[in-house]
Amino acid sequence: MEPLLRLQRILPGLTPELRRAAQWVERHPVEVSLWSMRKQAQELSVAPATMLRLAKAAGYESYDGFREPFQQALHRNGGTMAARAQNLQGNRASEQQIRDLGEQQEQALESVLRLNSASALDACAQALLGASKVGFIGLGVSFACAFQMHYAYQLIRGNGVLLNRAVDLFLELDAGLDSGGVLVVISQAPYVKTVVNSVHQAVQQGITVVAVTDSVLSPVAQGAKHVLLFDAQASEQPAASFFHSLVGTVTVAEHLLARIATLGGKTVVQRLAQLESSFRSQGVYWQQDQAVDPASSM
Repeated sequence: MEPLLRLQRILPGLTPELRRAAQWVERHPVEVSLWSMRKQAQELSVAPATMLRLAKAAGYESYDGFREPFQQALHRNGGTMAARAQNLQGNRASEQQIRDLGEQQEQALESVLRLNSASALDACAQALLGASKVGFIGLGVSFACAFQMHYAYQLIRGNGVLLNRAVDLFLELDAGLDSGGVLVVISQAPYVKTVVNSVHQAVQQGITVVAVTDSVLSPVAQGAKHVLLFDAQASEQPAASFFHSLVGTVTVAEHLLARIATLGGKTVVQRLAQLESSFRSQGVYWQQDQAVDPASSM
């Protein structure tokens, strides 16, 4: 959404009060679209003029102009999965839905290349390569990507741990995930509170946080040393699915893992060779010559 993209670009130069207002706006798009400027200011405990200054800092002449894209987005996409599903059922043309979803997936993929420089990816990769231990956490829709990242990372490094619950982080803090470790956090709106709290806990413990998220205004990006971005809803068209897209998240993960393997040197190659040899000797993967003829087994 254009106002959020503008806020992301100007965030580093905002005053602390305007930065707090920008972060609130990012986390409460429905309230921005429905509430008056005065009510939003009251919720933030700031003067209404602060919200107006934020809108003007983002390049809008008025707060109504700033708020209009939020209202349009609410009308297009609905505020809930149920609303999006209902909107989809109002237009059941399968070919059009397939095209729309494909376009939105392509835009999410393109956003990863647009929002992340090669140097940012390499800095994250070097942080993981230099870590004594790496934790991966993502809950809700982001769990699948956290699982994938942890599995692939274990293939090339072996010092990763998948954190399935908030309590896992507290246990790992006592078991070696300390100031020499890295916590990779995967999260997109709506942000799971448990994950946000885990990030705050990790930062307080001096752990380096790598955030894979959909906005620099995301609560998991606050305090993170490294942030890799994707657009979860890059299109201005109505959402083509009721569920959150994982294309951007998975694309970031694959780019980061590729850079870790590239920069990891001989250690990565040796570990992969050893694992593949072990997989072959244990018959982990199905082979054509192991196929059983159904007729011979009768």
